[in-house]
Amino acid sequence: MLFGKCGKSGLVALKLDLAKVVEFVKARLGIEVEMGGCKAPITTFIVEPFVPHEQEYYLSIVSERLGSTISFSKCGGIKIEENWDKVKTIFLSFEKPMTFETCASLIDTFPFEVRGNIGDFIMVVFSVFQDLDFSFLEINPFTLVNGEPYPLDMRGELDDTTAFKNFNKWGNIEFHLPFGRALSPTESFIHSLDEKMSASLKFIILNPKRRIWTMVVECGASIIYADTLSYQAELSRIL
Repeated sequence: MLFGKCGKSGLVALKLDLAKVVEFVKARLGIEVEMGGCKAPITTFIVEPFVPHEQEYYLSIVSERLGSTISFSKCGGIKIEENWDKVKTIFLSFEKPMTFETCASLIDTFPFEVRGNIGDFIMVVFSVFQDLDFSFLEINPFTLVNGEPYPLDMRGELDDTTAFKNFNKWGNIEFHLPFGRALSPTESFIHSLDEKMSASLKFIILNPKRRIWTMVVECGASIIYADTLSYQAELSRIL
């Protein structure tokens, strides 16, 4: 289930006993919801212990062309977007190492006694982000338990083009499709080939009922070509 804003969609419940959990899940499992313009049924729920807390924090890392953007806020949780003006952001280029001084501006309003723990937490998360080739990682929210950071919810996106070098680290991880999408047999076959080699093999059916089927391939040319088409609504695939 690859989508965010679960809380705003009524898909998160807190402080429930087992009977209430079963009731909550049964009432929503299989129900079709719309996320980002795509509709699909809810198939999976995660049940985990509740951690009592008062304050929620936000941390995200996004891979950019020349480095990484790191965002942090003391106003995390379900209303992070409404409080986006309170988010602090830094950009770290690839040639610069992550140090405590680098992220100091993100946490300079914290009490001194917990500032070190949060700074260490950000550095460790960034190290994992780089080591496992994440392209996006968001911990929203995390809290402090006895002064130590404790993630409450997280979502991440791995760069699947690095699977050939990370298979030992990633283990048997599965790359799920975007919410509401299923692969055709042809797409599945080409996707399986793509996973086994360092070359990039892509085939995406946009709309099998449309009439424009491009033949341009190699070095991203198909994407550039697709972007210039005057009849994009009629485009059927991307190679």
